[in-house]
Amino acid sequence: MDRQWIEQLIKRPQESLAVEIKTWIDPTGPAGQEKIVKAAIALRNHGGGALVIGLNNDTLKAECNGKPDDVRAAFHVDVIQGVVSKYSSETFEVAVEFVEHDGVIHPVIVIPPGVQTPVCAKATLTGEGGKVHVEKDAVYVRTLESNNTASTSKAKAKDWRRLVDICFENREADIGRFLRRHLAGVDASALREIMSTVVGSAPIQQSMSEQLEGVLGQGAARFLALTKERGLNLPPHGSWEVALIIDGQFQVPALSEFANLLSSSNPSYTGWPVWLSSRQFGNRDQRPYIMEGSWETLIADFGPAMFPALDFMRQDPSGRFYLYRALEDDITWNGRAPKPMAFLDAILPMLRVAEAIAVGIAFAAALQVDERAKLEFMFRWKGLKDRVLTSWANPARYITPRTAKQDAVTSMVTVPVDVPPSALAEYVKTAIKPLYEIFDGFTLPGSVVDELTQKLLERRL
Repeated sequence: MDRQWIEQLIKRPQESLAVEIKTWIDPTGPAGQEKIVKAAIALRNHGGGALVIGLNNDTLKAECNGKPDDVRAAFHVDVIQGVVSKYSSETFEVAVEFVEHDGVIHPVIVIPPGVQTPVCAKATLTGEGGKVHVEKDAVYVRTLESNNTASTSKAKAKDWRRLVDICFENREADIGRFLRRHLAGVDASALREIMSTVVGSAPIQQSMSEQLEGVLGQGAARFLALTKERGLNLPPHGSWEVALIIDGQFQVPALSEFANLLSSSNPSYTGWPVWLSSRQFGNRDQRPYIMEGSWETLIADFGPAMFPALDFMRQDPSGRFYLYRALEDDITWNGRAPKPMAFLDAILPMLRVAEAIAVGIAFAAALQVDERAKLEFMFRWKGLKDRVLTSWANPARYITPRTAKQDAVTSMVTVPVDVPPSALAEYVKTAIKPLYEIFDGFTLPGSVVDELTQKLLERRL
């Protein structure tokens, strides 16, 4: 379980399809149990997520009214598990984490992924006067309202396709694990030939390469212009950039609807997610604004904060996305952090690429692109010359030190919009291969990419 992600749910709250926020409730009363049961079933059907307790539903600030004297006892995992198991048609293990912020302890109820059959309520929950709080056989889901904000409700016609897709994807993941176990000894070239026969070959056309280079170039130019305009004195740092073009048919939303859609649909796999929404940030300079028909955001914070960051984002409703991010190796403040511009952790780039692809898929799904759509990615790393590949952020995984002489690397990958989570790691391997190769031909083992990609998607890093 990613503790960093859980803490950020309280310190940087943002409701989305994967995160539901509630003020204080009583887990022993029918009204409180209703919120827990509906949220747990809905998040399970969504593919996992979290229910955050103790924040005002409107302001997202800490709430004291209704807070129990002993929060840990009131929301003990045995209490919450008992409520969920009593009313959920599927038995699954929930976790309860506690985060203290500004002197208030908040419970975070974490629901695991892995649903393979739609979950419904197996019993009716009634309250005073026979009021029905939870309806037997009702399937609860996380869904988007007309203004693209997230909520929990009974499944409607528009929700069933996504729910069924999630269940099938998890079944495909089981099949994928079966195949990996039984094909582990098969020659790699033979496997490539088999896969080529099954899925065909999809070479990236030059025109798409030029379009992606255009997204990178325009985004980088805006970043430089904006930092100059604001008079920012940036520390020396390497960078990682992402250009994404959603190549497919979909209805282009209005800018306000687009912002709500991205905020609600970002899965927030990490504590500082790719293309995060900063609309609730206290610093207005770090909130998104409209520039030339796109949402644009610059976050520059280099103090010894929880998340020192340098992020610049552009998000166009036509399906074009750009991200500039300083390498964590150069701006991290903790006891393990290395000297800036000297090292590159071998695991972090792989995780960030996997997250970018996964978030891109979530955005495409929220935009309801057609099934034949493709996600075209271009990644670029800069400031690599003379860096040593190491494992400072992941010391448990030893990496033999290797030095790069090349300063910049660009890679591309095409990802089908309907790719199941079990196959995501294969696209990650393609995207990161050129980066690792400049470090004396290093290759990150495929099994490591498979394992870490799965952990990322399950928020278990």
